[in-house]
Amino acid sequence: MKVLYMSHRYHTNQNTIMKGWKENGHEICFISQFAGKIEDYTYVKPIVLGYGAVFRAIDWFYINVLFRKKANAIDMKLKCGWPPIKKMADIIRNFKPDVAIIRERSIYSICMTAICKYYKIPMILYNLSPVWDYKFKDDLAHRIVWKLTPQYRMTPVDVVGTKYEGKKKDKNGYWAPFLMEPQMAPDEKKYFQNDRINLFCIGKYQDRKNLWMMVYALEKLCKKYPLHLTITGELSNQFHQDYYDKITAYVREHGLKDKVTFYSNLNKKRVMEEYAKSDLYVIPSTGEPASITVIEGMAFSIPVISGSDNGSANYIVEGETGYVFEDCNQADLEEKIEKIICDKENMLKMGKAAYQHVKDNFQFGRYYGVVMQILEEQKKQV
Repeated sequence: MKVLYMSHRYHTNQNTIMKGWKENGHEICFISQFAGKIEDYTYVKPIVLGYGAVFRAIDWFYINVLFRKKANAIDMKLKCGWPPIKKMADIIRNFKPDVAIIRERSIYSICMTAICKYYKIPMILYNLSPVWDYKFKDDLAHRIVWKLTPQYRMTPVDVVGTKYEGKKKDKNGYWAPFLMEPQMAPDEKKYFQNDRINLFCIGKYQDRKNLWMMVYALEKLCKKYPLHLTITGELSNQFHQDYYDKITAYVREHGLKDKVTFYSNLNKKRVMEEYAKSDLYVIPSTGEPASITVIEGMAFSIPVISGSDNGSANYIVEGETGYVFEDCNQADLEEKIEKIICDKENMLKMGKAAYQHVKDNFQFGRYYGVVMQILEEQKKQV
């Protein structure tokens, strides 16, 4: 089968999916709008198609003149950017895919949907909106966009947080969880290196990632436990730099320099090395559409803690592979961390359960099954 992907960028968390397709004899073509700062092209190198010439001029003016002081001005293109149409059509026509998997609802994806419809190519939308939610937008503008993008969609977010009560299911939405290969079995892992409990956290140096909460938690809990915290994140603009400077200054001024290590822009290999040295992974962010790091940590045989405002929080089996704390609640975060670190033997037990959880539930067969199920549903509509 030939599978065509389109996304705003090629994210490293797609590696396991690409590997699964290739190892099972399928052919992949990946179109991206731009290239990220840190990407791993081990299994597929995307075609960076970019944007149409007129939009590039608009985007430059928007970022550098109109909203030069806004950190998120660069995100405008994700919704409003359009592709070089002829180049996109040529790629699709020459590749002749059996299915196109299109990321998000945007002008870019509307253009690709139109081209795929012309060539009668089955399509699946991929986004991070949950299958189960309190309310789905149904105003005129959204209904029009839905008509112009693929009818069926898959998402790694079954529900945000862990609660389904009061929510309804999207009838055309299918849960296809993030995938992660097992990385380090419990009997291969060296726990509590340097005679301490090593905490690990990944997040861009920005407010939404709640890295301050981790520093405050470390500051309090290190008075009772031998802890060390490692934080790594993206540092790619002045807004990130300002955040980084403030949080590192706090650590120095409060005598925590030996207990907190900061890294920035680590490549995937180095990130994996940090997981291997860690005993507990924590993702404290708020407004997290979904983070693959939840199962990355578990793949290294360590328990994981996530905030409740995370689309992959329910990947955690509470009390067995980790815990979910109340969004932005400092006291609850500290309580959940202490629940794990207070008992080293139980930490080992949870790490073993986490590793098995990844092996049993987050492998390529599950993802492939969802794709085939959606294609079968589409055939019934013909």
